[in-house]
Amino acid sequence: MANAPLAISARFADPRSARCYVILLASRPSQPSPRAMPIVAVVLLTAAFWVLYWFVQMGGVEHFREQAARRKEEARKAEARELDRTACLRAVEDPRDAATILMLLIARGGDPTPQQITAIEQTLSRTFGFQGELVERMTQARFVAASAESFDQAAKIFADLFKKRLTGSEQRELVDMVWEIARLDGPSPIQSAAIEALHRRVGLAPAGQAT
Repeated sequence: MANAPLAISARFADPRSARCYVILLASRPSQPSPRAMPIVAVVLLTAAFWVLYWFVQMGGVEHFREQAARRKEEARKAEARELDRTACLRAVEDPRDAATILMLLIARGGDPTPQQITAIEQTLSRTFGFQGELVERMTQARFVAASAESFDQAAKIFADLFKKRLTGSEQRELVDMVWEIARLDGPSPIQSAAIEALHRRVGLAPAGQAT
């Protein structure tokens, strides 16, 4: 035992060896004290408790309930406004009236030219058999068309009506009618895209009709 200090002193007789040993000791990662972990857990749990206590006491739960109720009410009002805006379109029950509205809306800007109006009236008389009520049907169709935001909106609403009430050949005839009106002032890329969308909505494959 008496020789131990001499051995250690001899081990570090070289100053460079002593420095290396000190650096080695300093580079070893310090291990957390086992007593520190429970203390950290207690601190975290205490903080979480007070945050929850503050949240409840300051009305945090009620605030979130009010926010959820407000969002639900806003969604209900938005849906009611949408139904109100499309009420006229949804009231259409005859696919011939729906087709007339689409022919009016497919015109550029939803504003048919005199030539397009004449072509639509001829379709109503010759194809739909509305000779005796042409003026009434056209007036009604123009009123409903004026309430629509766009051709696409009306086509989306009428899609179920066309699928339920028209055969496949009648659906194709409907789309051809709309194409004929569009060709009188175009068709523009927007008109072509709208009619292709109508194809898909009524369950037909894209027609690929040329412009």
